[in-house]
Amino acid sequence: MTCHSAGIESAASIQLRGEVGGKVTFHCPVDRKKTLELWYIQKGNTFVNGYYASENVSPMAWENTRRDLDNMTILMYNLNVSHSGDYQCIIMYSDKKPKLHMHLHLKVTANYSKPTLTVHCSDENHHFSCLVNCTSHGGYPVTEVTWNISRSWKVVNNSKMADPHTTTFNISSIAFVNCSDGILTSLSCSVGDVISDMFPVCERKDPHVTRGPVIIAGAICAVVVGSIMAPLLVWWWYCKKGQRRGPGVAGRQEHGIEE
Repeated sequence: MTCHSAGIESAASIQLRGEVGGKVTFHCPVDRKKTLELWYIQKGNTFVNGYYASENVSPMAWENTRRDLDNMTILMYNLNVSHSGDYQCIIMYSDKKPKLHMHLHLKVTANYSKPTLTVHCSDENHHFSCLVNCTSHGGYPVTEVTWNISRSWKVVNNSKMADPHTTTFNISSIAFVNCSDGILTSLSCSVGDVISDMFPVCERKDPHVTRGPVIIAGAICAVVVGSIMAPLLVWWWYCKKGQRRGPGVAGRQEHGIEE
């Protein structure tokens, strides 16, 4: 059910915007002083929803649309990316003069999730560096990851993958950060208008790297001190024991001589 271009007037295109999962309202300015014969919205050559005076068009209407004849609007809800595109508002009155009153362009977007950062650092060959991964999902249209780093870095990998069900995008980016100067710093990344939290990098968290030598040295010192102190403590204990026993033995010996 479409209307061809012969004898049709057109108006400037109306820009509409919606979000995935949200809703948008199509409005066609119908002249209430005239007798309406038909009024509907179509996308390309596909009927979306509307009104026909001569027949019931409800079975052909999109399931996610609802018309309001009082306000001459069509509500489209549960939007997804596939709903983006060009629409036409077709109006015809009882005088049978068709009129394409306006073009409408719908742009459906989806906000990306707040980016998350994960950091993996290494100190191979005494060159301390970190790989930072920034990931975000569920957005549309596709975009790029923007890094906010105040030191030497470079992007080593970018990934973009479309969800087969929602056609939204999951994106990620991995940056290599040179930490050879040993200075702790913070960074963030952004996807679209969404910015991640600040995250510290170039921080040595591996206990085998930062504390291992100290712990080993302390253990060695403890063993050495213990090996010296143990005999001394034994000798001291025997001396004290001998002092406690001395007077008693002498007294018994003197008593024996007298007897």
